[in-house]
Amino acid sequence: MSPKINVQISPQPCPHLAEFRRTSTKPFLALHSCLRIKPPGGRAALRRDPDEVPRCGACGACGLSSPSRLYACVTCAAVSCHSTSNAESSHAAVHAASMPPGHQIAVDVDRAELFCCACRDQVYDRDFDAAVVIAQIAASTLGADPPPAIPSSHPENLRKKRRVDYRPWAPDLRERALIGSCSAPIASDAPDPSQDLPRGLRGLNNLGNTCFMNSVLQALLHTPPLRNYFLSDRHNRFFCQKRNNGDGDGGAAGKRNGGNNGNKNARICLACDMDAMFSAVFSGDRVPYSPAKFLYSWWQHAANLASYEQQDAHEFFISMLDGIHEKVEKGRRKPDSEGNGDCCIAHKVFSGILRSDVTCMACGFTSTTYDPCIDISLDLEPNQGVSNKMATATSNHSCNGEADCMNSSQYCGTSTLTGCLKRFTRAERLGADQKFFCRQCQVRQETLKQMSIRKLPLVSCFHIKRFEHSSTRKMSRKVDRYLQFPFSLDMSPYLSSTILRSRFGNRIFPFDGDEPDASDELCSEFELFAVVTHTGKLDAGHYVTYLRLSNRWYKCDDAWITQVDENIVRAAQCYMMFYVQKMLYYKATDKQVAS
Repeated sequence: MSPKINVQISPQPCPHLAEFRRTSTKPFLALHSCLRIKPPGGRAALRRDPDEVPRCGACGACGLSSPSRLYACVTCAAVSCHSTSNAESSHAAVHAASMPPGHQIAVDVDRAELFCCACRDQVYDRDFDAAVVIAQIAASTLGADPPPAIPSSHPENLRKKRRVDYRPWAPDLRERALIGSCSAPIASDAPDPSQDLPRGLRGLNNLGNTCFMNSVLQALLHTPPLRNYFLSDRHNRFFCQKRNNGDGDGGAAGKRNGGNNGNKNARICLACDMDAMFSAVFSGDRVPYSPAKFLYSWWQHAANLASYEQQDAHEFFISMLDGIHEKVEKGRRKPDSEGNGDCCIAHKVFSGILRSDVTCMACGFTSTTYDPCIDISLDLEPNQGVSNKMATATSNHSCNGEADCMNSSQYCGTSTLTGCLKRFTRAERLGADQKFFCRQCQVRQETLKQMSIRKLPLVSCFHIKRFEHSSTRKMSRKVDRYLQFPFSLDMSPYLSSTILRSRFGNRIFPFDGDEPDASDELCSEFELFAVVTHTGKLDAGHYVTYLRLSNRWYKCDDAWITQVDENIVRAAQCYMMFYVQKMLYYKATDKQVAS
């Protein structure tokens, strides 16, 4: 298999632009006052007056009625037209040829992009592009939320991936023999009303203030990629314990005792306990299951949380995935890291990548960083156009709001999940006490910061920060404001590729790693399948999970399972929401599949 080569070919520099820069001290300084951003957050244009309608000085054509592009000479500001369909019809080229050197460089008045009239092609200048970028970002921070991005149906400059046609699996002769000798059909008992419930829907007993654990486990047990992984025996607890114990007797003892109970020296493995739980829940038994073994193993992993006190469901979710990652990868010793999302099943399902752009307000230098995350935490704030960052993404416990969060009212305005995501990806001007050291200016400067999603996970988990703790006031509270959330969610407006394309058009970015992944734009549609809710007060509450199975909603309240209407789910006080991709795209391989 030939290695994948990713090379970005830079265009040849324009000699006329190089000569223009050599003979001019500040070539684009006069254009800064003519940059217009309309609407806020949109593309840049060049106008002396906002209501001006530019026309070609030779033929009088305007950009509103003519298919030709209008260009303004950088040296003398003369406006001329250039037809992209007819190369002979170019008043801009005639103007450049009739004038002395220096008049070849012009600016597209509607797109604010440099154009060489002699080469008859677009050119790129870093200083000019930085000035346009600063103007666009600054304009987007003055108004409210930017307009929703319209994703392109044919994105440009994207790495293309081969799509693999779905082929249903059919067992061959050897697999049929294995299935016949090693398995048996599940026997159906006498008629029971509970048989109408989908398979795998089983209550979990409360072991003493463990509703936080039961609610998250119900969501994970019905997470499609995670469920398929364990039910297809990708992690066999018997083989895992035998391999880690290092001898056959320990593995046999572990098998007889359902994992690692029979060997005190056996390594605690949360993935093995999850495998045992999947086997028990999907066995067809409707009697509520007691996840005591899993609780004990989790206590061994998170000793600081080992108690019968009420814990935070989101903190348990992060700790449990971290335990699966740590225990599974400790024995494999692979060079993979959790940043690429391919290290373990927990990160393969939930891991995504966030992009953070910090732009210097003085010179336009942009520092881009990428951080892995397994969920996105969103603040509940009234929709009053506040300028501070409304959301933070983290892989740790996120109830760390300060005094400014305590001053907001709980009941003014209606928050929506899409509104929180818009505020999360909105450019934010950092304060004077958060000046960024610019590597180009070599001093601390005021900056603009913007978050976006570089890579979408298979399952997106959104955590609503309802628990606020203030270290200055030494008090805590719970935010009971209602949040509207959709059953179907389009994540394309919040992708890095969409945000950059909608803001800067097709200009060349001076950022690192700006090429998006084409697969993210193909699979940006998500469906809601689980909602974890919290009712009650901060120190005395209860967690409940709503599951969507076979297009029906079920309420999982510890050991009790009931079917509910979707309006009850919409009115619930959501705390964590789990969305799965509508369509899963698999990587193509060169291995031929026998037909």
